[in-house]
Amino acid sequence: MNKLTDEIEEFISSHCQEEKARFDEGLISTIYEIKGVRMDELSEFAKKLALSNPRIEDFPLRCHEEILIAGITLAFSKQSADKKVKQIQKLLPYIDNWATCDLICLRLKKMESQKQFFVNLLKTKKPFYIRFGIVWLMKYALKKDLRGTVNLINDNVRSTNYYVEMALAWCYSEALILDYDYMIEFTQTLPRYVVRNRTLQKACDSTRVSSERKKEIRKLRSKLLGMEI
Repeated sequence: MNKLTDEIEEFISSHCQEEKARFDEGLISTIYEIKGVRMDELSEFAKKLALSNPRIEDFPLRCHEEILIAGITLAFSKQSADKKVKQIQKLLPYIDNWATCDLICLRLKKMESQKQFFVNLLKTKKPFYIRFGIVWLMKYALKKDLRGTVNLINDNVRSTNYYVEMALAWCYSEALILDYDYMIEFTQTLPRYVVRNRTLQKACDSTRVSSERKKEIRKLRSKLLGMEI
């Protein structure tokens, strides 16, 4: 074992909580053991590791938390966007659940120059590669070019995997909040019932949508479900 492995093992051992692990196991489906470390503590630890810009191949990747530490450390590191992409490619095969995917992806700031990498992930057949691409584009491209980003995602994603469709609904509901008129029309054209329905549901659940618009959305959702109200 190397020094980094020893340091990570010591951190996880001293911060794992059985109750947190059991709770996370109820939310996350993964082949990796879950130790139960709080995200705020894990993130602070990763920030410290990021100061030395370690490589993905230097990390132990045997449990859920070790994979998270590797990804979040990479996100916080000062490496160039180009180098980060090469490291992400090495980490992606270990990402097998929504939590690892989203918690790492949402922290990947200042990578706009590598947008095409995330777009290319949409075209793969691997669900969590696709979700990774959707979530990054939602976080870092949607506000800059909402209509272009929405149509780019819609044109490239073909997977009907549950976690992909939930990411699509999340992205489209965020877009609906930002550009209501355009997205209300767009949502009605979505061929997939699950994505369309969950997009409208998520918008209704948002505190950023006015009560008046929520009434309109609920009415449309009921109409699309064949249940006039």
